[in-house]
Amino acid sequence: MRVMESNTRCLAGASLNLAGAPLGLSSFAFSTLYHCVALFLVVAMLPVAVLFPVVALGQELPGVPVQLVPLAGEEVEVKHLGTWRPGVVLDAAEGQALVSFDYSGRADEKVFDLDEVRYPWQPSAISPVYLWKDSTGEHSIEAAVSGFDEEAKTVTLVRRADGSKVTLPIDNLGSIEKRRVRILIRTAPPPVALVPPLDFFGGTEQLVATGLGASSSLDSLTADPAVIRVAVPMGGAAFEAAYKDESLIGIFPIGSSRGWILGATLPKKYSSKRDMPSRLIWATLDDGKVVTQHLIAAEQRTLAVHARSQQIMTLGTGEGKAATLTIWKSSPKMKEAEAVVRWESGEHHSYKYSNRWGLFINGRTVLHRMNDGEYAAYDFVAQKTLYKFGQDSRSNPEPALSPGHRYLAIPEGGSVRVVDAATGQVLANLPVEGGSAGAVAFDQAGEKLAILSYNEMAVWTVGSSQPPRRVRADLLTSASRLAWVDDNHLLVGGNVLFSLNQALPVWSYRPQGEVVQDRNEPNTVAIASSRLCYGVRVGNSYRDAGALVIGAVELPGPSVRETVAGMDRDELFVLEPGVSVRLTVECGEYNDQVRSEMMRHIESNHWQYDPDAPIHILASMTRDEPKEMLYIKSRSRFGFGGMSIFGPTKEQLANAERVTSRAYRSTLRISQDSERLWGTASAGAIPSSLRLEEGQSVESMRSKYERPRPEMFTTVKIPAKLYDPRYRGGFGVSTFGKLGLDPKPLSNLPQGK
Repeated sequence: MRVMESNTRCLAGASLNLAGAPLGLSSFAFSTLYHCVALFLVVAMLPVAVLFPVVALGQELPGVPVQLVPLAGEEVEVKHLGTWRPGVVLDAAEGQALVSFDYSGRADEKVFDLDEVRYPWQPSAISPVYLWKDSTGEHSIEAAVSGFDEEAKTVTLVRRADGSKVTLPIDNLGSIEKRRVRILIRTAPPPVALVPPLDFFGGTEQLVATGLGASSSLDSLTADPAVIRVAVPMGGAAFEAAYKDESLIGIFPIGSSRGWILGATLPKKYSSKRDMPSRLIWATLDDGKVVTQHLIAAEQRTLAVHARSQQIMTLGTGEGKAATLTIWKSSPKMKEAEAVVRWESGEHHSYKYSNRWGLFINGRTVLHRMNDGEYAAYDFVAQKTLYKFGQDSRSNPEPALSPGHRYLAIPEGGSVRVVDAATGQVLANLPVEGGSAGAVAFDQAGEKLAILSYNEMAVWTVGSSQPPRRVRADLLTSASRLAWVDDNHLLVGGNVLFSLNQALPVWSYRPQGEVVQDRNEPNTVAIASSRLCYGVRVGNSYRDAGALVIGAVELPGPSVRETVAGMDRDELFVLEPGVSVRLTVECGEYNDQVRSEMMRHIESNHWQYDPDAPIHILASMTRDEPKEMLYIKSRSRFGFGGMSIFGPTKEQLANAERVTSRAYRSTLRISQDSERLWGTASAGAIPSSLRLEEGQSVESMRSKYERPRPEMFTTVKIPAKLYDPRYRGGFGVSTFGKLGLDPKPLSNLPQGK
């Protein structure tokens, strides 16, 4: 049985214009499904099925469509600034209509081309309007098809006159009408699931505490492994892009022996296809098959998947600049996705990079980054906000959940807060050496937490009071995302493989040639079962639609292991004892003090001072431009605290405190020919959240935090040996090409004897 409900919007109807031409189907390049199997280095692509036939229904359906011409006084919808808005026709002539509509709370008038005007009932239609007759020819109505039920042998029509719907037995229709329905049943595309109306979520004054006074170890926590371990076989699946500007914006490994994986698509930001629906592609990697696809409303960006509850979370745009979150039911066993609930979260539209991050804590709770450094946890079943927190970090790296979703690690400047993910209660506050925390990740067993900072990878053990294992990471550049591959390897930033035992990046992964990974789409790379799961486009997106490929390959791979095992580690250094360096100090009143400390470091590392040396040490102290911060006082069970960010109410503003902050920065950088070899920094800045005692003000706390930090140059630990930056990306590169992953070691690698 195939059922297309009458209240769902379908692809063709979403673009019908008032002249009766079905723009949607004629402009949508319907895709051919491809079979892709990736085994080590080979990806074979074979056409096996057609998802949609290439037809223009307005031309193929029997009969002549009714020409729709808007009349003065009729209620319509107009497309204004990318959004359909209700309006009333004032006049229409020569393919245009003058329409009165509301925008941002005020009335406006504008002349629209007819392809930007539609009747309110048209989104639910999957055909143009025709004159429909019964088998006797005595009764007729002007209507469009909005759905059909093959098992019940009925068709649902939506009347042109008033948008009302009527369901009729197909056998009672005239011969032309029956033939028209049969063609629709055979050729109509899958339905597009619409976003539901916005629901209001209650606010909260529960703000996650700063972590002051919390445990500085993970000794009170227990391991938190995943309830169901994700198993992903090596393999791949490919499908043709539906149109030139369709991007693969996310891949989400689900697991099982078949290797279920979800791919999500979206039109590019400035594409003329922004009205096209978003696609959810359910595929199996073991046999390379796309099992089913779901179409959901346009401009819905998939952020996260919760496999156990068969739910996904998408980011969209509401009125004005408000960002919205929508929860959908979706699984490969469902014929179409079903919207569950939708609400506002943040003040920025869905194409803003900062709010493209979110995750499921469980089957009823999600966490979303509303803006730079602003997060909120929502119970979407109870429709309420559970807690919020600010992130004291300049780069706002992504928090990380433990595999069992009990703990949330929040990377910040100088520390990592670990909180109960369900309640926001602070459980630990881990100190970070070597600058701010750049990225965090729990291992697959939920027993270890890795923290990447400027020059160090620290690995903490859950349930232990021992200090972390600290591994130097000089060559790694900043990254906001980290993932464990196995007990020895982590993937940094989605493209660099780091070895804990080697204390080095050992390999890189990147697209090449006609293979493209969209920028600013971090969800196109994931780690599951020591597999690198990735999504790329094959083909020139400027000339043709190309194919979208989902694959999973083994990490690190045999060729990578062989290359790393053969390296002579002693030959990797560019700076070591006996090498000459020069020194520049730009620290104002602290110049003499800092120069003395830096010369002590040079001597203790047994380097030679030479004012003309190519290797340059720069020690500097600067101060940021003034920045106004608004602290809102709030009582929660964590005590009396303040936050600088989260949409204040009038009552909160009356009790808020404004502070102008100017952070001090101490920076140490070692470079050769302007290329960074090593560096670190420290900030003397008032944090974005504070724990205050009764009677204390934020201003009174300023001097404690906002001050110069010359002591950084005394306490800093500078390695005596620094690696050649040539190895910043490891000892080789595996490129995504038409033949899968192609590993290529760097030339002239120093080999061991």
